[in-house]
Amino acid sequence: MKKYMLLSLISVFCCIAASAKEPTKGYRGFVDANVDLSFNQSVYGETTVVYYGVSTSHGYQFNPHLFVGAGLVLERHHPVSHNYGYEFPIFAHARTDWQFGRFPLYGDIRIGGVILGDDRLYISPTVGYRLNLGGKSNLNFGIGLNLRGYRWGDESSIHPQLAIRAGIDF
Repeated sequence: MKKYMLLSLISVFCCIAASAKEPTKGYRGFVDANVDLSFNQSVYGETTVVYYGVSTSHGYQFNPHLFVGAGLVLERHHPVSHNYGYEFPIFAHARTDWQFGRFPLYGDIRIGGVILGDDRLYISPTVGYRLNLGGKSNLNFGIGLNLRGYRWGDESSIHPQLAIRAGIDF
């Protein structure tokens, strides 16, 4: 039953996609909700850390295919292990939008670091689907991979996370 619901939802998005427009030159902003899942292996066994929050980025659309800007993520993670469960990554944001027939797809990357914490690396590449809401607004659905750098004393490592993002651009 869940498979059929998912397939019908994807079909609806594909039908509506015919009206998606190319981004125009000028200011462009984004507001996204995100959920990131980290599957960690430790001496206590396997744990799943869930990061959820909102991000905003603002910048300039140079042509229909290139956006460059900067932004901030406000997120909470559970279970709480450090920083009282809150993190604030700041990032540089690059995005490309392409229309393949009737399918408006995008790819973006966010590169920066976590502030108000342990000053670690934050890289988040995402690919997704853009759906027109009318005017200059679009609804975006993306899936990607977050790479977060961690340091414990002299030891450092990078942990991958599954990233799911939904939001609007204007």
